Amino acid sequence: MVESERSKLEQKLELLKQSYQHNLQEELTSLCHVLKKAQRREESPEADVVSSAVSVDDKAHDETSLDAIYRRIHKVSGSAGTFGFEHVSQLARALEVTLLNALKEGKSSLDASLVTLLQSQLTLMQRSLVPEAQPLPQCTIEQSDIRSVAKIWLIEEDALLGKRILEQLANFSYEVTLFSSVPAIANTDSEPPDVLIVDAAAGSAYLSPLQSLSCPLFFISEQDDFDARMRAAQLNAYGYFLKPLNIPQLVNRLEQLLQERHAPPARILIVDDDYQLAAYYQLVLEAAGMEVQVLDKPRYVIEQLTTYRPELLLMDVHMPDYNGPDIAAMIRQYDAWSSLPIVFLSAELDLNKQVDALSHGADEFLTKPISAAQLVASVRARVSRSRTLSALLNKDCLTGLLKHASIKSAAIDELHRAARQHYPVTVAMIDIDHFKAVNDTHGHAAGDVVIASLATLLRQRLRQTDMIGRYGGEEFLVVLPHCTSEDGRKRLENIREYFSRLRFNQGAQEFGCTLSAGMVCSIDMTEGEQDRLLVRADEALYRAKRGGRNQVCQ
Repeated sequence: MVESERSKLEQKLELLKQSYQHNLQEELTSLCHVLKKAQRREESPEADVVSSAVSVDDKAHDETSLDAIYRRIHKVSGSAGTFGFEHVSQLARALEVTLLNALKEGKSSLDASLVTLLQSQLTLMQRSLVPEAQPLPQCTIEQSDIRSVAKIWLIEEDALLGKRILEQLANFSYEVTLFSSVPAIANTDSEPPDVLIVDAAAGSAYLSPLQSLSCPLFFISEQDDFDARMRAAQLNAYGYFLKPLNIPQLVNRLEQLLQERHAPPARILIVDDDYQLAAYYQLVLEAAGMEVQVLDKPRYVIEQLTTYRPELLLMDVHMPDYNGPDIAAMIRQYDAWSSLPIVFLSAELDLNKQVDALSHGADEFLTKPISAAQLVASVRARVSRSRTLSALLNKDCLTGLLKHASIKSAAIDELHRAARQHYPVTVAMIDIDHFKAVNDTHGHAAGDVVIASLATLLRQRLRQTDMIGRYGGEEFLVVLPHCTSEDGRKRLENIREYFSRLRFNQGAQEFGCTLSAGMVCSIDMTEGEQDRLLVRADEALYRAKRGGRNQVCQ
């Protein structure tokens, strides 16, 4: 296609996108009006009396019905992403799942909780479409960002067990579709899932067609012998879980897998005076999904490290003014870069010189010429190990959340940033109720499962921009930037409610837990008190404890 034709096509696509954006704005505003109408009907007994006299046909076409709202949200979910409004599409998709589950439960109308949820998410969709300088259409509530919903297919022949697993996974914000057998999947035309969970009793002979779905496979089984596990391994299973199923353990593995698959691109800095060769390495690594910057003047390496903050440094050994080992030794003088992976790229074949280069602080020596596959594999492995090391240093091993010192430091930094830029930050302390009784009654292993489950729930139901840490024992610290006290309370109440629904098993015993939370928002305090936000949140937590637990106080 010639350049002029491409330009014309791009202009047409842009005009089409603008037209769709305008129509979508009108649709979201219309939905907000419908929700207000539904809310008035919910609050007015007289409206209910009038509604009961409406004919069946009229009810079927009621724009405030749950089915009507679901169909409109479904349409937005399917079209917004096509025109480049990915965030709107993700929000609509999550709403679509919630409404569909409500319909499956037999609901036909919107209740107060669904109205509130719809209002909040429609507001987020409008914010994604309307520039900040323009007034926002009325639909109120929170500024947030919900995580995309992971889709799971569950194959379980035992209908009661399958339903129980589905309900428990739904509490962790997964979209689960239950199938009674492997052949039943052939009858669905849905998009492939993110994860497939299969009861091994379905028979490994029938599972080969599932491999075409190209998604991670997990087995659940009553058998714990070598042959059973080997069959799972031969089918490239990511996990093998025994019945009775430990749901928190399964969720923890699912979270690890999904985090790895959706990890941000590796950031690589290449320091090489041969810019053409460095550009080739850059293209190879970018084609593998990494972010790469090239620096051909080594004297500016510290400035580049500070601004770009790479996860790995690729560097030539021999450069005109400075050699690689000396630069590596200088970089190691800075505490911030003492653990940065440094990989040398050189045509040097002298083994003694290679060893000398490594002794100056590098981690690996790759000899030029190097194949594209080898370069990508080596860089990926180094970045992966570096991320693992960073997680071990800064994150709690049980929960995967920030440790006490890290979350406290992150909270202080965020509060200072918010004070400079004048936006609200809500800080919350969360504690598991009667946790000592859990350990005394069910054992410390069960207590660890409860702690890890709450950590997973916090990650699932908070935004990517929120900060979560294990403050100590069964206590957690949550920092919510750009969040008012009203929005923060709603989020914490949501988490409190979902946590109370989780069920834990210790032997034949099943039990549940609750949590208490104390919160405070920066804009609700005077300027002189903002340094005491963590203390005030802790005080609010103890009020929740003294007030009977299983509540949020501020």
